[in-house]
Amino acid sequence: MQENLRENIAGLMPEVTEFEKPFWDCLQNKKVLMVQKCDDCDHIQFPSSPVCSKCLSGAVSWIPCSGKSKLWSKVTFHKKYLEQYSDVPYSVALAKLEEGPMVTGRITNENATAAQFDAPLLIRYIETADGTVLVEFVPE
Repeated sequence: MQENLRENIAGLMPEVTEFEKPFWDCLQNKKVLMVQKCDDCDHIQFPSSPVCSKCLSGAVSWIPCSGKSKLWSKVTFHKKYLEQYSDVPYSVALAKLEEGPMVTGRITNENATAAQFDAPLLIRYIETADGTVLVEFVPE
């Protein structure tokens, strides 16, 4: 099934805390992936936190990602764990963003099979049938 046809995805999303809200708002409304950058030591981090994971400064701000990454790892699920993802097999990639942090997202089975480790990937934003925006990786 194509991601844009999936329904009831919003119910799978985590409860959004105050310091995660900018990430989810930008992903949902602007279709842009945001990460945090420490204003004191320039460390870039994901997932978000109220403090820098390197120097513990509370001076963190949000910056947009370039959308470029490299394939770090991938897995193909052959068992149905969620009703919304009953079309097994499906694949998930762990990608290292050009900015440094790692994120996970779907990768089509065709792309997962062909993608070699350290292969350049681009982020694509997919809107599901219920309007939820998801991250998907595609070869550059």
